[in-house]
Amino acid sequence: MHLITIIWALICALIIISYPIYIYNKSKIVPSEKPKPLHLVHQHTVDLISVDLTTSKTGWSFTVDLPQITQEVLRQCTILFYLETDETCLKLPLNNASKGYVAEIFKNVGKIYLTFKCLADGVSNYHVPMEHLQKLKVLVIKNNTGNSRLKVSLKKSILYQKIKDAGVNINMYEDTLIYLSNMADIDFKGYKTNVVKLSELQELSSAV
Repeated sequence: MHLITIIWALICALIIISYPIYIYNKSKIVPSEKPKPLHLVHQHTVDLISVDLTTSKTGWSFTVDLPQITQEVLRQCTILFYLETDETCLKLPLNNASKGYVAEIFKNVGKIYLTFKCLADGVSNYHVPMEHLQKLKVLVIKNNTGNSRLKVSLKKSILYQKIKDAGVNINMYEDTLIYLSNMADIDFKGYKTNVVKLSELQELSSAV
């Protein structure tokens, strides 16, 4: 009995002595720094180009000089075009039944060609009203995944599938831009005003 009492007393004494030492050592432990949050690395970047069409006179065919449209951009990037009117933004190409015209967009290295034809026959030239010549919005979507094994066509289809899966109506400029801003870095390239009508090109060629 006395032995048990002695052992119990020793255990209590050990606890009493050890606890302050434990508290003291614990207070000296420097808390580890919290891991810094990782910055979101977007897989895409978007070049936003706005072309001012208000300086051009009414016509049916227009040429825009865009040095951002390089051979590499044409081959690897998804490019979306929108025609801004006084009421809305219309995705190109388009059939505008209310106005009776078809708008086509063609792209080449350093140049964009915008043409308007009559919807009735698709051949006759349509002189678009000035209210439909506000701005031409160009979205150049660049894929930065770095996976060179993926074919360019596959990269583009993956991007379109992402937009589709998100329920975004790609015909709506604002909705598309908002969605892209959440998955890509938007780089605004500014306004361009170097627009030449086909009639002006013909005048220049005849003067040479």
